[in-house]
Amino acid sequence: MKNTFRTKKKFGQHLLISKDVISKMVQFLEVKPEDVIVEIGVGTGNLTESILEENPKVLYGIEIDRTAHTLIEEKFKGKENFRLIKSDFFDVDFDDLLRGERVKFTGNLPYNVATNIMIKTVFFIDKIEFCLFMIQKEVAEKLIGKPRTKDYTFLSVFLQTFYSISYLMSVPARFFYPLPKVTSAIIKIVPKKGLKIDNPYQYKYFLSDLFQNRRKMLRSKLDSKTLEEAGISPQKRVEELSLEEILSLYEVMKSGHR
Repeated sequence: MKNTFRTKKKFGQHLLISKDVISKMVQFLEVKPEDVIVEIGVGTGNLTESILEENPKVLYGIEIDRTAHTLIEEKFKGKENFRLIKSDFFDVDFDDLLRGERVKFTGNLPYNVATNIMIKTVFFIDKIEFCLFMIQKEVAEKLIGKPRTKDYTFLSVFLQTFYSISYLMSVPARFFYPLPKVTSAIIKIVPKKGLKIDNPYQYKYFLSDLFQNRRKMLRSKLDSKTLEEAGISPQKRVEELSLEEILSLYEVMKSGHR
């Protein structure tokens, strides 16, 4: 592997090389014959190969690194249910690609863009059955962060609004090549039913503004009428608000009571 493919720092590439961990990921993915699966970051195809052994309906593999494309095409040239997407994840038109199919997203996400990838999935959440991702442990802890903790951030609230999030297992650095400087984690995110946010872009901007200076009391950020209508004490800080309180505040502000 080391002689045929060189990982690139600019793409945040750390290849998962543990067969046991790959087997666990495939187990968590619960591959069925009717499944359409999208893998983000094929790399040398270690996870891809194990998913294909379960024979899903189709596996789309997204890979930005042009130097990996020939290797991937050669490795999976006999697999009729595999499609290589030679693109940056952020340039893929999922409406056009999936055409109404609901899919499972998976991948050992590059550390440098993992957060942005997970945020992006919210904007086509209606196409997602669930996502199973390998990410940096520190980021995974933020995803499940609770109020009044250091891990409770904009990212926690934004993704918890749309997804039920499970931290499945930690994965030490020794299971990757090259060795990362951090521990990783496998997480599963499942879209919530009955979502109340009809404009995720507007909601994202609202949260970004709200979480600036998150330790300041709300009375210094918002007027008393807005807080009163939302049923929130002006002495509270953003980092103390529950998801329910944040959603209440959003509804009040969206209604124009500022």
